[in-house]
Amino acid sequence: MNTLLPALLHAQVKEGNEMVMLNPASAVHEIHINSHVATSVIFPEPVSMLTGFGLVEDSAAVSGMAQSRTSVVHYELVMSDTLVVRLLKEGDPCHVTVRAGKNIHLLRFAADVEAHLAVIIPPPGQRNTAREVAPVEVAQKRITYNSDELVGMLGRARQRKFLQSVNPALYMGWQERNGLELSTAKDGVTCTIYEIQRWPEKDVLVFRCWLNNTGAAAYEFDPVDIRVRADERAYAAQLVDCSGIVMPNEKIAMDVVLQGGPGGGREHLSIDNDFRIDLPQAGRTRASAALFGGATATLDDGK
Repeated sequence: MNTLLPALLHAQVKEGNEMVMLNPASAVHEIHINSHVATSVIFPEPVSMLTGFGLVEDSAAVSGMAQSRTSVVHYELVMSDTLVVRLLKEGDPCHVTVRAGKNIHLLRFAADVEAHLAVIIPPPGQRNTAREVAPVEVAQKRITYNSDELVGMLGRARQRKFLQSVNPALYMGWQERNGLELSTAKDGVTCTIYEIQRWPEKDVLVFRCWLNNTGAAAYEFDPVDIRVRADERAYAAQLVDCSGIVMPNEKIAMDVVLQGGPGGGREHLSIDNDFRIDLPQAGRTRASAALFGGATATLDDGK
């Protein structure tokens, strides 16, 4: 237990950013929370109105929102200008509107392994003091897609059952859904997601799938055209491990890794979304490998 304590503490609180003052120029303020940390939000004036789907005063109310995809957040106004929140059920970000004095503040509570301890909302008088952010700083805060790291994440997901038994700290904060049958069909080929793993720290989702061709013709496709669909939105995968061809009456494995969103930032997609894999039209549009660096030959499937 002692060996895991430092890792656990690191995973609960944002190291170096325990207390932050938000940028008043932002239209919506994102605040990271989790179930292990009570996060204080301090406003410049007394709060007179607070509303948002997913906010609950009674922790028992979480049972009534079990089917909701939105995070459930317990809140308490401990002082007239201080709100304390804690995550009860993880899901999509919980959006909240707060009126403090004559000002309206828009907040987005996002579930994260590392939470803020205290967040200060700046007063209106400081709205012109926001510093200019250089383009290079914006680029540094975006997710950097590294092919070796993506392959490593996929390998860790495949070997989770074994590695977690010998080193639980390696999977601190990971989430998993098993026994799924999230299917889509195209031209006689069915793609079924049977397992999803999520690593919030890296904003990574790993989808383990089967491709089953019940048609009379081979289905050949370009793996880079695979898309992951969550409700009405579709996301391009950063990594797809698949041969790209399914012969008639054949069933093959396919693993898909999704990280971040289209703009390069964190998307914070909940693992409980109704995900589907969008299969491309048959035929290859370009000559490309299914995995960066030919990782198919180096990774043990583990199925």
